[in-house]
Amino acid sequence: MARIDDIPQSEDPRRTEQAQARRRTEIAKQSAAGPADRVEVSDTAREAQALQDRLVDGVRNQPDVRQDKVAQARARMESGELDSSEARQAIADKLLESFGL
Repeated sequence: MARIDDIPQSEDPRRTEQAQARRRTEIAKQSAAGPADRVEVSDTAREAQALQDRLVDGVRNQPDVRQDKVAQARARMESGELDSSEARQAIADKLLESFGL
């Protein structure tokens, strides 16, 4: 069986140049005629994108540390509420759970 590599090919560089010239002509005709494809975005999609942008901005503006939670935990520790073996066990269980262990 003959392989494609075994079939002699013409080495005429004009073939490539002619093909490239035809392609450039086709592209120029398409550009002159204007774009053939169009995309229209619905009002619903625009509203959804605006909502998503607002939500993302809101999340980005949130602080990394929730001071209210820190203050509550500090108050509970200082009051002695968390100073029991049951509380320590519950805290340890929550930590393990948060790490997926």
